[in-house]
Amino acid sequence: MRVIKAETGFLFYQRIFKQLMADESTVVVWQVSPETGQRNITDSKINALHFESGKIFFDLSSSELKDSLPLYCYAEAGPLIFKTDIQDILDNNLGVAVPQEIKMLEDPEVFLIKGSIGRDMADVWRVKRLTDEQDEIPSDVLKVKSMAERSSRDQELLNNEFDPPVNLDQEEKLFADKRESPRARPKIDKFVKVAKIRGSGPEIFKLFDLSRGGMGFIIPDESIFLKGEEIHVVGFNEFDLDHPLVGKIMSIRPIDGAPSEFKVGVKFSEGQD
Repeated sequence: MRVIKAETGFLFYQRIFKQLMADESTVVVWQVSPETGQRNITDSKINALHFESGKIFFDLSSSELKDSLPLYCYAEAGPLIFKTDIQDILDNNLGVAVPQEIKMLEDPEVFLIKGSIGRDMADVWRVKRLTDEQDEIPSDVLKVKSMAERSSRDQELLNNEFDPPVNLDQEEKLFADKRESPRARPKIDKFVKVAKIRGSGPEIFKLFDLSRGGMGFIIPDESIFLKGEEIHVVGFNEFDLDHPLVGKIMSIRPIDGAPSEFKVGVKFSEGQD
């Protein structure tokens, strides 16, 4: 069993729920009566995601759940299981808190869940502490998409951003011949949305320069990122990418004449242009 925690797998975490909703996957939900031990089990589907307010909304096949009891949820499409609390119940609409963690199940565990949801679930929720080696980011989080694999809206936005009709400043002219992809400085202020692979996010920073091979952005504190850290670029200005750009922090240096500003240099992973 692999445990994915909300605070350490932000993008992967959101993607799980978005995929369940997009595929209209069935989510089996149930509660356990503390008096009798009986389980009230029903099928549901995710119909809305409000990560900003920390809620997930379901359509239920029945509405006999109680907001005073914890809710257990299983999706075979994961396969995954999580535990949460009910926030709102209105007829067959259910609002629950975004869980703090999701458990990705292995085949033997799936067999137990599918065949015996009526049994005592305490051992499923007994959390063992993962070692640093086990608590790894799923490889899917770092998977890159080529431009051809991206959605049409992503392609249009990125091609416009990568090839702006602007002139390079003196610094960029000095080093342009040393780069495979010359970087262009935007004429007007633009902003980039950056999320850490490990940690909360995303945060918005002022874009310094951009090319098909990488980018630079400005941060107010050099301790925000670490050299060598993997990041996701999830959007520009008000635009959210359908699939993020994957990159690595290559440098963090102060900006001349701006003692409280630092430029972060990012190299995009190969295969995304």
